[in-house]
Amino acid sequence: MKRKRNGQIIPSKKCAMEIICSIPSFQTVDEALQFSFDSFPSMSFKPPLRPILVKSQIYAMVANRNSVDSQLMRMQNDGKIRMLKLEDETDETLAIMRSEDYAASFRDVDASDIDDTTVFERFYNWTLKDQRSLSVNKPTLLQQFTDKQVTRLIQGGALTIRSVDSWWISSPCLGRFLKAYKAGQRALLALLRRQKFKELLLSASDFSDFQIAFNFLV
Repeated sequence: MKRKRNGQIIPSKKCAMEIICSIPSFQTVDEALQFSFDSFPSMSFKPPLRPILVKSQIYAMVANRNSVDSQLMRMQNDGKIRMLKLEDETDETLAIMRSEDYAASFRDVDASDIDDTTVFERFYNWTLKDQRSLSVNKPTLLQQFTDKQVTRLIQGGALTIRSVDSWWISSPCLGRFLKAYKAGQRALLALLRRQKFKELLLSASDFSDFQIAFNFLV
């Protein structure tokens, strides 16, 4: 049931198990991605954040992990998505962005001059069309960009350090997502510790936080 307060529809109390059990299942990765991108709470961020998913979300909605991996790789090779290494405690966590959102995340950057804009545009076109791996080494990078341009790409969040002379290919908005991802995990764990899982009730004020936290569940 829902009730109105000051003209607004407020979710009634829900059991956490109801939310967990409502995770949909899909036959294809494309369907799961579409649902997840559409469900991403972009407007909960200030400024709004372009949709970013975690691969484990797709694992939860499509039964066959091997199929998920192969379909995601095919979609990246077709230029539909860009997968990025999400730097957290695990070695396998990957973020997923639609290619158009990945490109737009660079246009969102407040570039200091036209040269920066050109460098960012060259970078996202290169990493969407030619350099589709998760990381890049210095010799490969210097075939495309000068040392000064590489420094600017690092400063702008396009590259994050992997090791000496090696970088993860990233997005300017990935740092904000990672911060929210970790905060969402902490919020979810805090909620689950309040009572036994099956007895956890969410008030209207809790419900929004739980929804956001659940988006970042691994």
